[in-house]
Amino acid sequence: MSLASRLFVGSLSRCERASSRSGALAGVVLVLAFLVAAAWAVTLVWIPSGQAAAAPPATVQNTEDQTPTQLLTATVFLPLINRPPGNVWFGEYYANDALSGEPAYTIAGEARIDHDWGDGSPADLPHDHFSVRWTGNWSFELGEYTFFVYADDGVRLWLDDEVLIDAWMLGQGWHLVETSLTEGAHALKLEYFENTGDAGVQIRWRRTDLYPLWPGAYYKDNAWLEDGVDFRRTDSVIQFDWGYGCPVELSTCDNFSISWNTTRVFEPGTHRIYIYADEGYRLYVDGVLKGSGGWYDGQTGGSVDVSYLLEVASLSQHHIRYDFHDRGGQAEARLWIEYLEHPTWTAEFYSNKSLSGTPVVVDSNQEIIYYDWGWGKPKNALPSTDNFSVRWSGDRYFHSGTYRFKMFADDGVRLWVDGELLVDEWHDGAGEYSAPLKYLGTGYHHVVVEYFENTGLAEIRFWWE
Repeated sequence: MSLASRLFVGSLSRCERASSRSGALAGVVLVLAFLVAAAWAVTLVWIPSGQAAAAPPATVQNTEDQTPTQLLTATVFLPLINRPPGNVWFGEYYANDALSGEPAYTIAGEARIDHDWGDGSPADLPHDHFSVRWTGNWSFELGEYTFFVYADDGVRLWLDDEVLIDAWMLGQGWHLVETSLTEGAHALKLEYFENTGDAGVQIRWRRTDLYPLWPGAYYKDNAWLEDGVDFRRTDSVIQFDWGYGCPVELSTCDNFSISWNTTRVFEPGTHRIYIYADEGYRLYVDGVLKGSGGWYDGQTGGSVDVSYLLEVASLSQHHIRYDFHDRGGQAEARLWIEYLEHPTWTAEFYSNKSLSGTPVVVDSNQEIIYYDWGWGKPKNALPSTDNFSVRWSGDRYFHSGTYRFKMFADDGVRLWVDGELLVDEWHDGAGEYSAPLKYLGTGYHHVVVEYFENTGLAEIRFWWE
């Protein structure tokens, strides 16, 4: 029997044992008071502290417009307990560099910590000697994670009250830490201070069992990965266009080579590995050569886009090795892995630069947005190799984490994710563009990419890290 039922029966028993009308009336009053209090407790379990945000579509997790909620305990006589909102930050901004006293102001519902203030500062704070504390509860999958924190100057990071990074000092730089996480919500706290000069802070994280980093061995004056490594570094992705230059650590920019190696978890199904190398490459999977191009004297296949299928029977780890070399002239190295079990892109091709009118061609079976058409055009039905535009749209599956979307385009490009405009570079000319950080929860998210070609070379590449 429930507590309410026991109290109700107990009250009736006491009323029946009473010998006076006043005692019976008192018992009824007690019963009514208890029922009203119980109903009030059930009704007010959740009390919004402001206007509730509209619910997002079922497949989209957009928490930027959420407002804080307050939890009322089941015992109605206890005070309200604050419950931080999920997947956004609560920021406390201080006009000193010690997080002391009361904050100058607070901001609820910040979507990202991705700031480069230069010699400035957040609004209404001094340009030097300020500090900020951000807190939030964030959803994670079960897996291995790497947290990346950049700060100029000091920074500290807590995960569920455990200190992961303690760099409370002058200077600027990146701080990386690896950890294993269980599925569910975890509390993050980031503290930051600025002393003098430039100011900036950023935090992001990713599942590095699924999206690993790429340790690279770099060789200068050596196109064949021979005679000792000149330096090593770890790259977030392999998406490099050095033009006539080279990695900044190399003193000479022709005849260099790089070997990247990583091990990652592949989900069951078909994967496609895309490669571009100007001018030579070798690709190994689990120690077996999958293919090469432009690597040996007289060998063709370099300086073109190529791809290789990888069939995976079950969730498993596989080792990927990508060897690259440049033997003079322009240098470019790219590798991207696409999981083909996810929905394809729908592409609309227009015979103008403004995406106006009726598309000439609609192709609903595009695996990737990763094209170098050179002096050509993407579809024969387009009347010209110049003055065309394309819109790609589709739902893409993401594992929970913070993502940095990047694009190379010649010419203009725009990007939306879940309706938020992240890149708007709608102009002539070639360039590489980075979107602000965006947290995505596990599931499908709607992505739209728009592109136009004016004249000359035509190229677009879209990836994320």
